[in-house]
Amino acid sequence: MAREHEVLTEALRHGRGNVNRTELEGLLALQESSGAILRDGGEIAARESLQREREMIAWVNQGIGQCDPLGGNQQFVASDRLRTEQKRAVEFILSSRDQAVNMRGAAGTGKTATLKELRRGLADAGREVLALAPTMSAVEELQKIGFAEAITAERLLHDERMQATLPGKVLILDAAGMISGRQMWELLRLTRRQSARLVFSGDAKQIQSVEAGNALRVLEKESRLKSVALAQVQRQTRKEYREAIQELRRNPERGFQKLDAIGAVREVAWLDRAEAVAKAYGASQGRSSLVVCATHEEIERATEAIRRRCGATCALGEGVQLTRNASLNWTTAQKGDARNFCPGQILGFHRAIKGIARNEALEVVRVEGERVIVRNESGREQTVTSKHAKSFDVLEQHAIDVAAGDRLLLMASRREQGFHATNGEIVTVAQIDAAGRIRLEDGRTLPAEYKQFAHGYAVTAHRSQGKSVDALIISADGMQKELFYVAASRGRERVDVITSDKERLRDTVAQSTARRSASELARRAQPGLQRGPLRGLAAAMVLMCRAAQFVSAVPKRVLRQAPGKERIRHEHGLSR
Repeated sequence: MAREHEVLTEALRHGRGNVNRTELEGLLALQESSGAILRDGGEIAARESLQREREMIAWVNQGIGQCDPLGGNQQFVASDRLRTEQKRAVEFILSSRDQAVNMRGAAGTGKTATLKELRRGLADAGREVLALAPTMSAVEELQKIGFAEAITAERLLHDERMQATLPGKVLILDAAGMISGRQMWELLRLTRRQSARLVFSGDAKQIQSVEAGNALRVLEKESRLKSVALAQVQRQTRKEYREAIQELRRNPERGFQKLDAIGAVREVAWLDRAEAVAKAYGASQGRSSLVVCATHEEIERATEAIRRRCGATCALGEGVQLTRNASLNWTTAQKGDARNFCPGQILGFHRAIKGIARNEALEVVRVEGERVIVRNESGREQTVTSKHAKSFDVLEQHAIDVAAGDRLLLMASRREQGFHATNGEIVTVAQIDAAGRIRLEDGRTLPAEYKQFAHGYAVTAHRSQGKSVDALIISADGMQKELFYVAASRGRERVDVITSDKERLRDTVAQSTARRSASELARRAQPGLQRGPLRGLAAAMVLMCRAAQFVSAVPKRVLRQAPGKERIRHEHGLSR
């Protein structure tokens, strides 16, 4: 689901020069009149999305009670290290006869320890297990607790050889709340085709997938998916902090008030806020700590203040000017349009193509029609086209000052002999050698071509998900409830919320980023031709006029290529 004005805005931005608002509104009206687009007020969804959700719901419902117990017929005794509700969750899943079962858990309730024990129970029952997660950082957490073969869900969806090994296996999908509608649909189809079983572990109330669709929430709300819940928060060691986090999940406004009541929320003038953040960060030295900010601008100001304070206390060595590559976070649609590229940009390849190796970075030198010409370090030129859009990331070079003692955020996963890195990992610099190579305190050295990093003192709420620290600092004037809940629940011992507008922050924390699903929208959508004879006739006439304007206004080449239509679909999850 998306709001109409957001769809039109993005389509105009991506299709600049080829389409205008009248054309896009006409195209949207044609799709709506044909039934391809559903509408409820200013919110729209594609019928394909609705059909996909219905197929997912039907698959889950059809698998109810159709299988043997996951844990077999033997009795499994869970470890005494688990709490009572964790033991109950393991027993619930092992006794399940459904093809899919769900373990719902709030942040800090011990899902990881429960999954570890579940793995032992499945192994005792002779079940082969494959663990999945939406991100590499989540995959590495699974590998640490014994799921050695864990992979990303996207890798499984593209690896036919691995898919062939699935019959009879149990797939455990961790962080399932971050799986998109498209990924869940493909995963459910694959599981059904290969007669495998699915165990979801996640929280639909935390941050959703960047790609369209909150699939886990759809299944929890619309299907008969059976769930067991972990509700007892254990991460926070202070009772007052723990109770505030629990209330924040139930009622964000009251949870915020509880944080305020224990003195965790401080109002500071905007000009002084970065320094206040740096002071709070300095006070937590000796403990693991993290700053979470609402915007990238806030991250830059907080980072500068923290490094300035660390430099003054001799916590940092002498800085060295280096170059880093920052992702522009382009979508596949943007990368597929050669007009978006300009000389000087860097293409970092995470997937090999003909003539370009995986992890190779090449500079854009020119654009020739629909072809982007790039050059490697040896000077050899190579052509990149739209068919390669899913193989690379578009990067921009920036200068960065790095010193011994600095914290860095690694922003690209890398798996090669002698060096492993995970996107989202925070590391500490030991020294920078004469060649400009960064040596880390854990013994690793960043390869010369690995330049996707930034200072790691402050991150966004999205980047904070999955992390746990002793001392947490939040700097924001506005942060919606899913983001604030994830951010505030990262701390174990304490949290400091530093804001310049306490009232505004409290108001935004009560607002949700969640969008209605296509199923929810469809229940309220009323096509214009079904609202009575007169209104139906008026709607039909408007659509006919819009169609005529659209056909007469759009150049033939645009009608043939329909770039606006494709971008609308891709950017907002309106594609199959």
